[in-house]
Amino acid sequence: MLFKGVFALSTCLILDCFSLVYRSFFGLPTTIKRQDGQIINAVLGYYNTLTGLMEQFQPDYLFVASDHPSPTFRHEMFPEYKGHRPPMPEELRGQIQLIEELIASFSVPLISIPGYEADDVIGTITRYAPSSTHCYVITTDRDALQLVAEQVTVIAPNSKANKVFTPELVKHEMGVVPELVPDLKALVGDTSDNIPGIPLVGPKTAVRWLDMFGSLDEIIYNAHLLPGKAGRNLQENTENARLYRELATIERNVPTYCCWQAGRLEFSEQEVRETLDSLGIRASIPQVG
Repeated sequence: MLFKGVFALSTCLILDCFSLVYRSFFGLPTTIKRQDGQIINAVLGYYNTLTGLMEQFQPDYLFVASDHPSPTFRHEMFPEYKGHRPPMPEELRGQIQLIEELIASFSVPLISIPGYEADDVIGTITRYAPSSTHCYVITTDRDALQLVAEQVTVIAPNSKANKVFTPELVKHEMGVVPELVPDLKALVGDTSDNIPGIPLVGPKTAVRWLDMFGSLDEIIYNAHLLPGKAGRNLQENTENARLYRELATIERNVPTYCCWQAGRLEFSEQEVRETLDSLGIRASIPQVG
């Protein structure tokens, strides 16, 4: 197991709920149903992912963070935020409660806070984790790369081999260190979140500017020195750039209602089995601990 054996750290898994829900839904056919006709492809895929992670990491703690259906503080700042995303497929909508039941059967906290996103809950948990704990964030959302640190690793699940984001890999792939990911997104934008970015500023230009000046604030301060149309665009959009960075920055001080010890992984195999039977899933129960 990474880190734990070397440094004798506790291990905490933090799952981005809807990131894995969508991955499960689109990864398995909707022809997977139980006897009453209820589609359960996402439920089955989520169970396989969850239990596979449990067996791989043998975590001491496990949390699931979820988006809240209410608008977030980012929507208040920028109404177009994530405005282009399609609605949830009806075949998936009917499985959400079942997935919540599945999570509850393992006595795992499912944390959702009005006004915030799952990323913010995840960021808060990693910030306040005990110093003796290594956190593994399981998500397909690259926004979470800004959280990567010595004791925070982001795992992007993959059917062949999970991708393990360390600070070194983030720097290699993004061109900047994890803490500068929001600055980078402010300049180039983020289509997945509908953040426009600065016109004509691409990844290479943004990374070059960040290498030269060290941060978005310093780039803005020295914007008069930047050549070409991209430089002029930044000069004309400095307030937008600051807004885009705020949209891209994970809030790490969310008022969560869940104490750390609530995440200690302890579950009743009988309760899990009863839930699986009610969901119409035949699967083994993970051996943890």
